[in-house]
Formats: sequence, C-alpha cells, structure tokens
Amino acid sequence: MGTGTINSKRRYIDSLKKKHRILDKVIINLPISASDAEVKLLKQQKLHLKEQITQEENKLKEVI
Repeated sequence: MGTGTINSKRRYIDSLKKKHRILDKVIINLPISASDAEVKLLKQQKLHLKEQITQEENKLKEVI
C-alpha cells in the first residue's frame, strides 16, 4: 500500500472521528424533551462510527 493510500485512510479515520465527536455533542445537548427513540438512534449511530473507526485503525496497523 502506497503512502498516498495510507494518508487517505488516515484522513478517512479523522473524518469518522470528527463525525463521532459531533454526534457526542448533539447527544449531550439534546433537549430534555427528546424521546428515548431519538437518543437511542443517535447512540446507535455513534456506536457504529466507533466500530468503523476501530476497524479502519486495525486495517491501517496491518499495513504499517
């Protein structure tokens, strides 16, 4: 895997981490009136992003 591809993967991981942080802020700032279903959906999305981040980081470690 070339340097360009490695840098591309790092940028992708960084973008996933940014989305994860944004979702975290959204969850923290949800109004009290937010439904349990809304909170659950956002937390599931956050968990999915975390899993993607872990998978991509593991792939990158295999290459480096």
